[in-house]
Amino acid sequence: MENRHVVIIPIEIDEEKEASYLDAWQDAAEVMAAQPGFLRTYMFRTIVPGSKFPLVNVAEWESTGHWEEAMNVCPMMGQQIAVVHASNYEAIRTVLPAQSLSSSDARMPAELSPVEARRRAEDGELTLVDVREDDEWAARHPAGAVHAALGTLPASLSDLPDGPLAFVCRTGNRSAQGGVQAIRAGRSSVYSVVGGLEAWEAAGLPVVLPGR
Repeated sequence: MENRHVVIIPIEIDEEKEASYLDAWQDAAEVMAAQPGFLRTYMFRTIVPGSKFPLVNVAEWESTGHWEEAMNVCPMMGQQIAVVHASNYEAIRTVLPAQSLSSSDARMPAELSPVEARRRAEDGELTLVDVREDDEWAARHPAGAVHAALGTLPASLSDLPDGPLAFVCRTGNRSAQGGVQAIRAGRSSVYSVVGGLEAWEAAGLPVVLPGR
């Protein structure tokens, strides 16, 4: 515990740019999650109006050396560190260490196109599960999907209907991780939607927006 390296990164950003920043951060965080020594990272949003730093990223590493090595892979995560009051923020994103999707005990979920996933969900052949974070789900999500953030798996699997599951995220990375967790937990007929929500929308499939 004494050798752990904790990075606190306050982020000063305009509200209209926050969504695109969080998308970029999510991609970067998933790269970092695969690096040696990574423990976990959180994104917090302020609950204090007018805060200079509306977002704060906290990352934990096994050692300073691991963090410094990771900065060579993804410099975005190494912005200037400053002191902030943690009580003024609430967690909105969590990224845990990446599980190996190629290990011998990990059977990968089968892939489904967005169109096929939508058809099967409409026909009652499977449950579409969005594994993105709460704020991503609230902003928009595939019509007909249920929500179970990746960080809640495998515990939340018991809350999902029996039968086939098709996991979806933004681009297809987290959905594959969710599928592996479901398979390891004993679920069968598990799928990952190729290309995620981006491909879903590109195919003209319906999404649910706030207030609708």
